[in-house]
Amino acid sequence: MSKRNSDNLRIKRKYFVWMKDARGYSEAYIDKAAAAISTYEAFQAGKDFRVFHSERARAFKRHLASKRSARGDAPLSASTVNGILRELKAFFLWLADQSGYKSKITHSDAAYLTPDRKSENARRQTLWKPHPSPAQVSRLLRKMPTGTIVQRRDRALVAFLFLTSSREGAAITLRLGDVDLANACVNFDGLKVNTKNGKTFTTGFFPIGGQAEQIVRDWIEELRTDQMFSDADPLFPKTRVGPGPSSGFAVLGIDRAPWASPSSAAKIFKEAFRAAGLPPFSPHRVRDTVAELAKEHCRTPEDYKAWSQNMGHENVLTTFRSYGSVATGRQIELMDRFRKRGPVQDVDDNDLIELATAPT
Repeated sequence: MSKRNSDNLRIKRKYFVWMKDARGYSEAYIDKAAAAISTYEAFQAGKDFRVFHSERARAFKRHLASKRSARGDAPLSASTVNGILRELKAFFLWLADQSGYKSKITHSDAAYLTPDRKSENARRQTLWKPHPSPAQVSRLLRKMPTGTIVQRRDRALVAFLFLTSSREGAAITLRLGDVDLANACVNFDGLKVNTKNGKTFTTGFFPIGGQAEQIVRDWIEELRTDQMFSDADPLFPKTRVGPGPSSGFAVLGIDRAPWASPSSAAKIFKEAFRAAGLPPFSPHRVRDTVAELAKEHCRTPEDYKAWSQNMGHENVLTTFRSYGSVATGRQIELMDRFRKRGPVQDVDDNDLIELATAPT
C-alpha cells in the first residue's frame, strides 16, 4: 500500500473518531460520511487528500452531475448529489485545520464543494408526497393474511407503524416492556431504541382507525401468552429459518432475537401494500399520513403541539414543514374557501406565534 493511501486511511480514521466522540454522531451517520469520502477517493484514484484544491472540487461536482444511478440509467438525484457534497465539504473543512494538512488545504477551496442553490432548493422543497389515506390503511389491515405467526407479526408491524408514526428502524429495536398498553403509549428510550439522533420521547397511540390498536394489542397478548415472551424480548422478532421438508430452508416461525436491520421491515411494508392492490408506499410515508390526520382532530394550538410532540418533534413547525404539505388540489380548494369566507375573528395570532417558538 502506498504512503499516500496509508495517510488517507489514517486521517479518515481520525475524522471518524472525531465525529463519534467529539460531535456525537451515530454510526449510521458516520457510514454516510465515509461513503461520500470514498466516492471522492475513487474519483481521484486514491490520491492523497493534500492535493485537493478548488479545481478538483469543481471537477468532482461535474463528475457527480454526469454519474448514473446504480439502480438504473437515471442521473443521481439532487438529494444524493447534495448529500455527498455536504459530507465531503465538512470533511475538507475539518481537514484544513489538521496538522500536516492546513498548509495544503484552505477553507475557501473546501467552499467549492457547496451544492448549487437551485439543486439545494429542489432538495429542500416540501411538495406534497403521495401517502396512504386512513381508508387505504384500513383496507390494507383487513386484507393482510393472518394464518401463520409470521403473517400476524407482519400485520402487527404495519399497524404499529401507523399507530405510533414510528420509523421502522425504531420499531424493530423496541422490547415488549417499552409498550404501555394500560396508557396506550410507547416509550422510545434513545439509549436502547434506534430513534433518530438518539432522541428519547413517549408516543401515545394515534387515532388511525382500521383496528390498528386492537391488532397490536392482540399481537402482544399472543407473544406473552402463547410464546411466553417477557418485557426484555423484542416486540417484532425476526423470522426463524431452518431446514425444510425438501432439503431446503423454510420459515419455521419467529425467533427471540430482533431484526438486525430495518430493510426486512421496509420490504414487508411495501409488499403488504402491493398485495392489497395499493401503491407500494415507503414506511416513511406513514409520517405524512399521520401529520395530515392532524387536521381532522386538532383544533387549538395545544392540540397541534401535542400532536407534533407525539411524533417526536420538539417544534410544531417541524411537523408541518416536513410532513404537513397540502396537496395542490386541496390548496386551491382552501384558498377559494378563504376568499368566500373572509377572515376568522376568533383566532389569536399571538398564541400561534408563541406555540411555534416555545421550547419543549
